[in-house]
Amino acid sequence: MIERRSAIAALLARASEAHQMAHPTVTISERRPLTILQVSAFGSTQQETAAALSTSLNINLPSPNQMTSNAILSVRLLGPGLWQIVGDLYATIQAQALRVALSGLASVVDLSHARTAIVVSGVAAQRTLNKFCSLDLALEHFGVGAATNTRFGHIGMTLTRGSDELTFELLVFRGYAEHVLEALLEAGAEFGLRVEP
Repeated sequence: MIERRSAIAALLARASEAHQMAHPTVTISERRPLTILQVSAFGSTQQETAAALSTSLNINLPSPNQMTSNAILSVRLLGPGLWQIVGDLYATIQAQALRVALSGLASVVDLSHARTAIVVSGVAAQRTLNKFCSLDLALEHFGVGAATNTRFGHIGMTLTRGSDELTFELLVFRGYAEHVLEALLEAGAEFGLRVEP
């Protein structure tokens, strides 16, 4: 298996030396290593795919633009017949096993090498993100367990709010990860920032 290397580890290490506030209101880190799978149902197979996916993962699937999770993975419903499965490397069901379970119903694409997961948390996390994301991230509009495809400036991302109301996870294209991290570092600096390598 090809080693999965972080696209932002070096930048995080440098930034962590400069941003180590004792009581930060924003903390930025990377979640890794991850397995990230995308399941896309074929045409009219959405219901059958949902049932097979739920059985294969042993988890209740979320409603639209929401996330459900268990101890090892989370499932996000990002559009009609479009699910994203995110979990710790090797703990999550592997792509080939899921392809077999969903044969004839859906395609399964492994995005693990193509995405970077950046975690932004703290009481000022929402204000930091809203400098680049036009969604209303107030808790009453983008609540715990919310998940959606949206934009970070001009860059596409998948944004989720975890079980902790102060924590957001951004899945961005690997090639744009350094740019997104640099923008977040600049945006969060005024609030008091800590970076975890």
